[in-house]
Amino acid sequence: MSPYRAVIGLAGHVDHGKTLLIQALTGIITARTHEQAIGMTQDLGFAHFDDGQGNTIGVIDVPGHERYVRNMVAGLWSLDLVLLVIAADEGWMPMTGDHLRLLKAMGVPRLLVCINKCDLVSKEELALLEETLLERVMDESGMVPGIVCVSAKSGENIDGLHAAIVHQLADVGDDQAAREQQSPRLYVDRVFTASGTGTVLTGTLQQGQLKVGDKLRLYPAGREVQIRSLQAYHSAVDEIGAVCRVAVGLKKVPHKEVARGHCLGSAAGDCQAVSHLIVRLEPTSPALNNQASPSLRNTEVEVALGSWHGRARFVPIKEVPIKEAPIKEMPIKETRLARLIFASPIPCFFGQPLAIIRHGSSELLHGARILWCGDIHPAKRKALHALLCELPGDLAGLNPATLLLGLDGYALSSHFAEPPAGTIQDGDWLLNSVWLMDSHAALLTALAQQPLAAAELADKLRIPLALIQRLLLQLKEEQQIRLHHDKWQLGSGESEDELGEEARLVLKLVRDQGKEGYEPGKLGPGGVAIDPVLQLTLPQGLRQKGALQKQLRNLARLTYLVQLEGPIYYDAELYDHMVQAVLAGQRVGDLIDMSAFKAITGLSRKYAIPFCLRMEMDGWLRREENDRRVLRLPPAAQQADKPLVDSEAV
Repeated sequence: MSPYRAVIGLAGHVDHGKTLLIQALTGIITARTHEQAIGMTQDLGFAHFDDGQGNTIGVIDVPGHERYVRNMVAGLWSLDLVLLVIAADEGWMPMTGDHLRLLKAMGVPRLLVCINKCDLVSKEELALLEETLLERVMDESGMVPGIVCVSAKSGENIDGLHAAIVHQLADVGDDQAAREQQSPRLYVDRVFTASGTGTVLTGTLQQGQLKVGDKLRLYPAGREVQIRSLQAYHSAVDEIGAVCRVAVGLKKVPHKEVARGHCLGSAAGDCQAVSHLIVRLEPTSPALNNQASPSLRNTEVEVALGSWHGRARFVPIKEVPIKEAPIKEMPIKETRLARLIFASPIPCFFGQPLAIIRHGSSELLHGARILWCGDIHPAKRKALHALLCELPGDLAGLNPATLLLGLDGYALSSHFAEPPAGTIQDGDWLLNSVWLMDSHAALLTALAQQPLAAAELADKLRIPLALIQRLLLQLKEEQQIRLHHDKWQLGSGESEDELGEEARLVLKLVRDQGKEGYEPGKLGPGGVAIDPVLQLTLPQGLRQKGALQKQLRNLARLTYLVQLEGPIYYDAELYDHMVQAVLAGQRVGDLIDMSAFKAITGLSRKYAIPFCLRMEMDGWLRREENDRRVLRLPPAAQQADKPLVDSEAV
């Protein structure tokens, strides 16, 4: 047998001897003083024993009374084996069935029926009870359990129980290494303060490894924490692997910020803190056939997952109508899907089992598995529901990122060991090839209507900004779009995203000045801006001597800016628009006086003269005394002028 670590639990009806049985098996009394006084376990108890081969087996004692069923469920989530304890003199009791259904709902993989108090009945009665119990357990759970008869009080056959437990756990060691390689996962079931240590939390390390000094995250808050100390079964350790009961001392974490139901994991793990879940109701749930009942529609229930329990709103999900059927006959039937809506975020995982309990009672309404963590945009809900309905019954090994890929058409490549078929990798993203073509078309359609910034496109198409930027770069490389004035537009040519950060900042600085233009002369000695507000807008590199002027000259060379005498710098597009305004309605040979020029441009004489000089240098005008003669017209003005010239010739 491979070395292993495991944790088992005892469940069953109240007063069937679970706590005494643990004492007989481990030598440890799990009941607290007040629990011993009333003869009833109220909360989780913990013990352990050696299997005789050097492996330590943790033991969790859960309450049997229905009043404490929430505490009972908190102990089931991480168990490798459950002993369903049934007293020989009382047999099957109401809580026996409730506990069996709950442990099945919580995904316990192994079951051993333990008939206690066997010394209180005859051998014939015991044999009949064994047969009856096995049949009932198989009918209600679908599991084929082992069975062993003991007397915790007298010690009869405790060795046999020990051997049966070891036999049931024989294959646990086969996947020990694989479980330890996964991200740490520990749901908190107890929190206390220890002198010299501070806040200590306890729980079962279901997978992964923990080391003193490790930095992890505590969910649902998502805050970073560091391990100060570790204990496993009352022994201090520097590191420990799954599956094991662990006490974790945390550095500088207030006791009040940790509670039962919180989860300790890694930042790179798959734990999510969400207030919406979509779950698949298990077919073995006894209440499954009643899910259409009005009492279960949009009602309040209790949910137990991990060591967490609390209230949620239960909303069954209808199946999408069959499109091929006539509209009047479209069948709408209940799926096995339901939404659970919580008042605040809870820590959870894809594929995790949970129990849905009727509020205010111990009745199990449904066992379920988590298929989707988080809310979903209403426009995508039907598509998501269709994907979830197609998932296989066994979720083991299924990568939840495939759902994102199927739903959105994209996912982070880090979620996949190998790119799935039909996908294209682009940087950090995996893109469905069909989705990629459709998204390119959608971007071009949007930009055909008006230029838009990347953030506006991301919001319009509901695609992450980082991915939108990748898609835009693809289209730019194909010379279908370019960035101009911080907005993407159709067409090829110079694209402003190719400018450096400092150049783009200077370009924005000039554009913000509008018709006044930007004058480097406004800068003080050494090229440092006199205006303190302006100075704050410039990075340190542009405050150095000559750096700003160099960027201005370079932007003018690249035709983003136009330099007037002074020097004064204008945005090139603004300059072109003003040139067109000056020449609008003019003919080649017309004269424009300076008063008309200033009226058209709205410029003062200080800026009108340099602007005129630039137009003269560009060949639009020629100075004749105090007026300017039009030498040529922009193409648009020439086209508008042509019919009139032809009619005069006729």
